[in-house]
Amino acid sequence: MYWRRHGTSHYHRARLIKFRYWPQPAAPRLKHRGLLLNQGLGLVLSRLATSIKLCNSPCFTAQKVRRALRRIFLALCLTQILGGCGEDNEAIKTQGIKALNDWFLASASDNPPSCHGFGLVKFYDASCADMYQHAAKIEPESRTITSSRLLKCFGQGAQELCGEFVEIWLNAMDTRGNAIQEGAVLKRDDGVFRLYWYRSDALFTTLAKRAESVNDDNNERALENKQAELEAVYAKIVQQQPALYQFVMCTDASVSSSKLVGKPVNPQNISATDMASRAQQCPENFCLALVGKRIAPLCD
Repeated sequence: MYWRRHGTSHYHRARLIKFRYWPQPAAPRLKHRGLLLNQGLGLVLSRLATSIKLCNSPCFTAQKVRRALRRIFLALCLTQILGGCGEDNEAIKTQGIKALNDWFLASASDNPPSCHGFGLVKFYDASCADMYQHAAKIEPESRTITSSRLLKCFGQGAQELCGEFVEIWLNAMDTRGNAIQEGAVLKRDDGVFRLYWYRSDALFTTLAKRAESVNDDNNERALENKQAELEAVYAKIVQQQPALYQFVMCTDASVSSSKLVGKPVNPQNISATDMASRAQQCPENFCLALVGKRIAPLCD
């Protein structure tokens, strides 16, 4: 206990009052996920009440009221700011799992679910119908979550997109009793999760076969285009030099340096005499192929 002079007016200037120091409890620390409203506001209010008790009515001035109100206002602002980023990771993952479960249920119904537009653009090898049709082939009761995690970005290279993602992997059984692994990624926009990407063992197989078929079609189409180009060039040189008609086109022959009979020639420079001389080196399997824009005599 000690004495102190209090006040600034002439009345208080010579007035001495007793002042007892009351130790205040330590302020609670901020938790990892934000400050609780009751703790922050309660701390400020308790200090305000203590200052009121320690002072007589003359010492509780308007300045002290404004100072106390300012502390309350700052505490409320801090609580509001920290409260917005206090969402728990497990709660976010739970929201994503629930959204995926709803998507699974809709995939097995007569009302097919929708998919995230950006996911369909970034991973265009599978349509939304591909995904929910393959998901419908899984026994719902057999699904077991093996892992789930939050992602800031998903995809690689040109397929990468950043945002709020949750990635979920599951073990399941299809309707035939085969073990299946499923993977799903959901993206959250405006607080709502939507299916962004879905794959399963069966869907991976379907997409691989589809890609092989597309490659085969492209190769076949390329051969057809090349053959058509050769036929056009052949028709042109035969029209210019009818004697070249005795030399047939190569249909299925593959061009290699070991099969070349001399150097390839430009169509405008080809001559029947030159080709007849080269054909003597390969009298049975001599044919003409197209390499780029030039004609290549081959011994196939």
